[in-house]
Amino acid sequence: MTRDVASIRDQLWLLAHDETRDLRPRLDVRALNVGLAGAAIVDLLLQDRVHLRDGRVRLHGYQTGPTGDPIAAAVLITIRDRHEPRLADLLRDPTLHLYDRTVAAMIAAGTLVEHRRLLRGSRYRLADDAITSWIRSQFIRRLYKTDVRDNALDGLCALVWALNLHSTLLLPYSTAEAEAILRTITDQIPARAGTLSRLAVIPHIAGLVRYAIGDLATAPF
Repeated sequence: MTRDVASIRDQLWLLAHDETRDLRPRLDVRALNVGLAGAAIVDLLLQDRVHLRDGRVRLHGYQTGPTGDPIAAAVLITIRDRHEPRLADLLRDPTLHLYDRTVAAMIAAGTLVEHRRLLRGSRYRLADDAITSWIRSQFIRRLYKTDVRDNALDGLCALVWALNLHSTLLLPYSTAEAEAILRTITDQIPARAGTLSRLAVIPHIAGLVRYAIGDLATAPF
């Protein structure tokens, strides 16, 4: 079951929650919403459904057909209906509701179990405690091994760096060391994927996520 969490979006959500404390967010949920939007775009790049040009997200043809992922399908429809939106705007778009949608999708998939409480809202737990452990182990393995070639894992690393999520995780590195490793992984994505690859824009996406989160720090709640 641990390997069923295929999307970068879901893996990022799970890493960003503390499984030892009732899955409490490690980050401001507003920041995580931005990161999840970036992850959704990277997932679509990996599926060859979108590409970026001139700062805008564009569909490959009319690729809004079945994806096997209702959230990815919703993002594709948003891109189509908004006629190639600017990536910077899409990352900040509150109407995507990616945090809540990701939770709902993982409940539907059986990854999360919801416990409803009358006065205090819902609480969640993992259906399989090994899920986050496996994702974290793959993430740490990538930090150790510079020769690993895994575009999806590199995309996850780029978004962890963009969110500064590594500073909240228990890792075999200091925060500064992890920062440097993740920055290197992110910067090397174009060389590993190929400069003409659609995936070469992942560092740009990570940079925009990081910039958008910086703006949140000075925005009113």
